[in-house]
Amino acid sequence: MDWPAFEDELTAGVVAKVTQAAGVGDRLYAAVLGEFYAETDGVIRLPMLGANSEEALAADVDARWSLPDWDTVWHPWLPEARWEFWERSLTEEACRGSVRHWERTFDRYLTSLVHVCKRARKQLRTEGVTDQGFVVVVLTDDDTEDGLLRRILGVREMRRLFPAYEEAAAWTAEVGALDPGERAVRYVQVLSTRFGAIGPEDAEKALCVLGRDAVPALLAALSHGPDRWWAAKLLADIGDASVEVIAALSAALENCAGPDQSWNAAALSRLGRLDVVLSADALANEIVVSAVAAPFTSFRDQAVSPPPLDYRPLERFLSDRPELSDALLAELRPGSSYCTLRAEEVSTAVDALASPHTVVRRHAVCVLGDRSLGAAVGRRVVPRLAEVMTQDPDATTRRLAVLSLRWWKQHAALRPAVHDPHPEVRAAAQHCLDEKEPSCNASE
Repeated sequence: MDWPAFEDELTAGVVAKVTQAAGVGDRLYAAVLGEFYAETDGVIRLPMLGANSEEALAADVDARWSLPDWDTVWHPWLPEARWEFWERSLTEEACRGSVRHWERTFDRYLTSLVHVCKRARKQLRTEGVTDQGFVVVVLTDDDTEDGLLRRILGVREMRRLFPAYEEAAAWTAEVGALDPGERAVRYVQVLSTRFGAIGPEDAEKALCVLGRDAVPALLAALSHGPDRWWAAKLLADIGDASVEVIAALSAALENCAGPDQSWNAAALSRLGRLDVVLSADALANEIVVSAVAAPFTSFRDQAVSPPPLDYRPLERFLSDRPELSDALLAELRPGSSYCTLRAEEVSTAVDALASPHTVVRRHAVCVLGDRSLGAAVGRRVVPRLAEVMTQDPDATTRRLAVLSLRWWKQHAALRPAVHDPHPEVRAAAQHCLDEKEPSCNASE
């Protein structure tokens, strides 16, 4: 990857498009690179580019930094052949090594965009295309945005253009000076009443960091207020299975209904007390099923210390309540956002490939398709996935094995599946074999 050439060409592209927009005569105040798309260990797309003027902003003051709402947006904003060349080069560079290499490449890509923004702004001001207040920035809609903006803009410009971040920093400092219990109360309040740039996601993270110091405030929210379901979820995230917490969740399970009841049931299950849920009176089947499935979903990953993957409670439930097996298949369907497997859990998932229960095998096949587990795990896992792809009695499980082998970039291993008796398995294998993206073809 020729990073200097990449930055040169993108800078020239930004300057050309902004110059074009400035020729209309409006007073441009900003250009934005945004609306990113990337697949971890896969394709990286170039961002959209937009420019907006004070005149356009007068018609919609809420659109100041909302690129999708701007009238002047380009995608692509380089000549088509060069656009395709750089997207291909980025993806090939990112996918030529480990998942960690992909992550480092993506970070380097963001750094290049920071350089492009600063260089393009300087050139536009030097050439008199824009005035001194005009900026070029990167907006990502995630946790990296604040950091990227601070790398592009000075302190004064951050205060002028993005005051919400400065207000959030001041609020965080003020709350940080309180004792842990009072701090927890303030963050629980933010769950339902946002403070500027401090929102529910920030509150969740802060409460999890507080850990057991946040439990009294969360127990208070569990008994009353609009965020009882959130309190239940966060108690599970913190992982406090004390007698007091289990008693409070059990009481809430009996005294609430609807989504609140479902979240309480899921929290008890995630805290290792599925027995409390199964012994409760008159719970709807969908609440029970959701609770049984909870430890195997992405909610597990949000825990401060995720409990070890353990399929035994799920298998016991399936043996005791076979009439709910189809409901669990639907609840834990592929694409429903499974938990992430950790290296120390690989043996558990590999053993689960031999489970008599289809839902367990499907889950295990999917979570084993994670190349970030590393090459050593891959050498162990890939042969087992290849066996599942050709031998599992369930066609959906075989198709999922195809997809997991794809994520391990085992292109050649997929060829037997094109002769599978089920058309969906054959189609999945053929689609991957025909795929042109480096995410599938980078190594054979």
